[in-house]
Amino acid sequence: MQCRAHVSQLAKLYRQLKEAGAEVIVILGDTLEQAKMYADILKLPFPVLSDPGREVYRTYELEKYFMLIQRTASIVVDRDGVVRYLKRTTNPMTWLQESRELFGFVDSMND
Repeated sequence: MQCRAHVSQLAKLYRQLKEAGAEVIVILGDTLEQAKMYADILKLPFPVLSDPGREVYRTYELEKYFMLIQRTASIVVDRDGVVRYLKRTTNPMTWLQESRELFGFVDSMND
């Protein structure tokens, strides 16, 4: 559920993020078919990738807490492939509060 709240917030910010020169992708720890269905159901304007082996989740320490609660994150990678921003959470409401922070960070990379 928190993943949907996070992704829905990114969809609302998508136009602003694109105008700031950013691209958004979502990576799910599911099959390619499930990722496509997720993107279709939420009518997302950006790609949803599949990571069934959950390598990306392990790389960014997004394992489930107590094997129940999935952690989510916003990660900003610059054009050179360097991670410049990483914010993890298990609380979906955090994304509503942090959306301005994320956009501000992306926008500041243009300075």
